[in-house]
Amino acid sequence: MNRIIAIITFLCLCMGMKAQQETGSWTLTPRVGINSSNMSVEDLWTDLDHAVGAKRKWGFVGGLDAEYHAWQQIGISVGAYYSNEGYTYGTVDNLGKVTQTLHFINIPVLVNFYIEPNILPGLALKAGVQLGYLVSGKYKDNVTSMTNTSDFKRVNVSIPAGISYCYRNFIADLRYNIGLMNMCNVELAVEDSWKTNSLWLTVGYQFEL
Repeated sequence: MNRIIAIITFLCLCMGMKAQQETGSWTLTPRVGINSSNMSVEDLWTDLDHAVGAKRKWGFVGGLDAEYHAWQQIGISVGAYYSNEGYTYGTVDNLGKVTQTLHFINIPVLVNFYIEPNILPGLALKAGVQLGYLVSGKYKDNVTSMTNTSDFKRVNVSIPAGISYCYRNFIADLRYNIGLMNMCNVELAVEDSWKTNSLWLTVGYQFEL
């Protein structure tokens, strides 16, 4: 009986190790998903006594990343993603729904730490740095619809941190991106720092290269 238990345990460990990529290997993972984003912008004043704060906006995110598995528990990845971000003020008096859309191309560089491959294969914590480029911006309400890319700086830098789980090459990834740059490119009566923040939830499939 003890031998049977030992053999089963050994096979389970082997299966767990097999779920991880070999050291020195490369993988490519396309991903699609949704994001929830906002920006630390100034309040929208509808009159002298009433201001509306910015709320989170839902959007699409999609792209791919390549990962080099440097060690059994450490991987380094670089990716390229399109992300539809921004913020909304909801419904504001006669303006109706006020929405600011920001179209970004993001390049995240992450270190992925796989938590004990023999016990929790496929589970990873990740953190790194992300460079973003603003392709275009658009403001829209019931009265006005205009491109306002020039109101924002083109380059953004953020810190992504998150967690992912891989099962049979399918990967679910949840990460939060904390903006570091002041994206405001206009002179305001008040001093505000417009910094982005976004939560990404994506699913993908991992291919071995």
